[in-house]
Amino acid sequence: MTKFSGKPSWALNLKLSTLLFALAIATPLSAGSQTETKTDSSTKYPAGLISLSKDNGFSAYSFVVDKTKRTLSVYENTGDDIKLVEEHPADIGKNAGPKTRENDHKTPVGIYFLESELGQPAIPFETYGNLAFTTDYPNIFDRRDFKTGYGIWLHAVPDTVPLTRGSRGCVVVRNDVIKLLKKYVTTGHTPILIYDEVEYLDSANHKTQKNKFLTDFENWRQAWQQQDVDTYIKYYDETFKNDQMNYKQWYRHKKKLKNLYSFIKVDLTQPLILKNQDQVVIRTVQRYESNLHRDYGIKTIHARWSPEVGFKIIREDWKPLMDPVAASEKSAVETSAREAANVKKIEPLTGQAALPSSN
Repeated sequence: MTKFSGKPSWALNLKLSTLLFALAIATPLSAGSQTETKTDSSTKYPAGLISLSKDNGFSAYSFVVDKTKRTLSVYENTGDDIKLVEEHPADIGKNAGPKTRENDHKTPVGIYFLESELGQPAIPFETYGNLAFTTDYPNIFDRRDFKTGYGIWLHAVPDTVPLTRGSRGCVVVRNDVIKLLKKYVTTGHTPILIYDEVEYLDSANHKTQKNKFLTDFENWRQAWQQQDVDTYIKYYDETFKNDQMNYKQWYRHKKKLKNLYSFIKVDLTQPLILKNQDQVVIRTVQRYESNLHRDYGIKTIHARWSPEVGFKIIREDWKPLMDPVAASEKSAVETSAREAANVKKIEPLTGQAALPSSN
């Protein structure tokens, strides 16, 4: 069974990396080493790719679309770093600005996920090329902002169609490009972030931003685990609403659980954290245990962000996963039961002497 520590390993590593980073920037350079370092595009980090998860269940890749430059870039999580893998020309909606309504022929700005894969004969080649990936537009933020429309995809076009034509809102690449992109897609998990113009950070500023978000995330986890409901609820916006409860109901629910549970343990993997303007999406694998309940699954958080207050959660969703720990425990119980049954089978009959064991 998994042992729960006071902090997850990524949070302990965060404290160490923050200390080392602080020591590094506080150490003056020698006179001979004070030379200007040029930063090329491959060493710049999109500000919105705050943290890419190390969890194997999530995608190691993220797609980033710059509507101004008309490009689609692929970034990879390489462990403790983010690396630019590929960049390709792309077409976008024929009308400028973010999508707000159906048939406005604009490409949305936001944080989306590639949901499903479509190919021939399901899609016409002359319109979508060989391959298409659907997105989850309109997402939680879009629906809250009363945006309408549907069918925003990442797809290809035949080579005879110019990439300057303008789409009905989709992100469009060449046929040979989308075949290359396919290997980076894990449907349901690979994000595609669409920006009017991508903001980039150097390594130092990106690390500072990442550590700030991870610290706030860990403080939220600790408040939850310690059942400090009044601190915990400060991370929620008053407009919070999920399928069952609003903000006030959620607060009362957590107060009720505090009275029911003698303890809770919350273990979270290093999160995927994405940001676009004031929108933040966080995904993590959650293991939850109390004296009365235990579960395991993917936690998805939608939050609004501002530099003054950090993130405020507007919605949480949880999707159950098969728990490898519970499965292992079940397997161990079943093995013990089989072994006990086998022992009974070879026990001697009553009154019959057992054969001596060979030595």
